[in-house]
Amino acid sequence: SHSRRQCCVFLCASDSKDVDQTPPSIIKKSGESVDKEIRCSHSIPSYQVILWYKQDKHKALKLLGYLNNVFANLEQDVKGKINFEGDGRQQSNLTVSNLTVDDSAVYFCAASQHSAAEYHEVSTKTLQKEREQLQSASTSDSQRY
Repeated sequence: SHSRRQCCVFLCASDSKDVDQTPPSIIKKSGESVDKEIRCSHSIPSYQVILWYKQDKHKALKLLGYLNNVFANLEQDVKGKINFEGDGRQQSNLTVSNLTVDDSAVYFCAASQHSAAEYHEVSTKTLQKEREQLQSASTSDSQRY
């Protein structure tokens, strides 16, 4: 019998009074994309940076990139896979293209008032101290085949 490979993407917003992430769930097939469907918004007047992170099954937290006002800065190794747009002072939409099992992860957005350059050097490290400085929300992305 022929079985169709499917990718199931579950998006769950975390509890944060100032940063919101939606929608609660999206279902996609393998090979499809999540096109600007993961949305992050914040209501913190002095914050102009939105950062996007991916936390894999090993719990390592990786910076995908950041949006400083309207200027998007993607990490080199996610270009073509990840994209986002918006305005760091208010909202950003995340795109994940050509979904595979490797895209199974928890995706976080965070708002910051700090210069985005401070976060560029920590792109492959597990962030703990930096987490404390951010107002954040998270999105869980898991896939079934």
